[in-house]
Amino acid sequence: MSTAARHAEIAGAGFGGLVAAIALAERGWSVRVHERTPMLRAEGFGIAMKPNMLKVLDAVGVREAILRGGMALRRRETRNDRNEATMLMRGAAGHRVSRLHIAQTLAARAAALGVTFEWTSAVLGADPAGALLLDSGSRASADLVIGADGIDSSVRESLGLLSSRRHHRDGAMRVMVPRTALERAQDAVDGPGTCETWSGTRRVVTSPCSEQELYVALSCLAADRGGQTVPLDVESWSGAFPWLRELFERIHHEADWTQVRWVAFQTVRTSRWSRGRAAILGDAAHAMPPNLGQGAGCAMVNALSLAVALEESRDIGRALTAWEARERPLTEHTQRWSERYGQLTTWPESLRSLAFTALGRIGWLRRRYLRTENHVPVGYAAAMRPATTPPTGSDPL
Repeated sequence: MSTAARHAEIAGAGFGGLVAAIALAERGWSVRVHERTPMLRAEGFGIAMKPNMLKVLDAVGVREAILRGGMALRRRETRNDRNEATMLMRGAAGHRVSRLHIAQTLAARAAALGVTFEWTSAVLGADPAGALLLDSGSRASADLVIGADGIDSSVRESLGLLSSRRHHRDGAMRVMVPRTALERAQDAVDGPGTCETWSGTRRVVTSPCSEQELYVALSCLAADRGGQTVPLDVESWSGAFPWLRELFERIHHEADWTQVRWVAFQTVRTSRWSRGRAAILGDAAHAMPPNLGQGAGCAMVNALSLAVALEESRDIGRALTAWEARERPLTEHTQRWSERYGQLTTWPESLRSLAFTALGRIGWLRRRYLRTENHVPVGYAAAMRPATTPPTGSDPL
């Protein structure tokens, strides 16, 4: 169905906004993206690319370009407070890629399709009749406006769509540091991989983002002041993970602390995902803890599905209703399982280890846990490009 001459205005140049821009432009829409910052941002540094995300990237034509800038992982493990493995999975385990590289590649693809960008353009809200309200005092009118403007979404708030916003007891800081020669050499022995190590209510996730870069996430409770100190408190973290002292010292000296902050995890639920000709997606609509690594995944999947729904029906309201009915159940499933995984933070070590063992061995539990990353997104045609990485275990944070 032709969508010629239709126009969209998008608030936010994150993953959801960029994928929506590309998918709409590929279907004949003219698109303009508003970003409040003067350039693309990369808060969080690295992201685990799951099979569902790779299929979206495949569908919008950037999969190979993005993966060339990252690292293919060959194993995933969890370890306890004695540095003993509690779960180990070998084989294809997805990819870890720099967030900035992903954003830049998506933006370049969008620009090549004719999408325009307005930098330092803050959006104050949206009119359901079809307009973004800009801080300049002007209105950006369109057939459809999209709020992909993050967890503190002005578009969501102006439309009155927030149902609940829960601040969780835990959060994390994320950093990137150079990999050592020893770490790179070890790739040839064990294969590059992700390790999630727990000690009490703290955890450390390490994963290479490229040959040269190591991504590290450090998670703790909001009440844990020593754990969330920026720059990193080496003595405090070494007390919980003594075998990782050398890593903590590296992080303390080599991380760019002007770009790092500790952030509490949140869950956002909304009464609906649209009102009139205005829609929201990504963290604006369904923020979740990063425990399954699917916040960006759901944003990208839903952005592609939105463009497909608008291609299937020229009636904007009908398309938005069908889109939400199709995607919301899986998104809410992902939110629930992200929260359940986070509950392990306060479990005794013995029970937590049993949970990881069960996750690796009990088929029905594992299928529920991996349901989102194994999902085939609407708009992805499996036969149009080579198969993506097969489903594997989660790579949280």
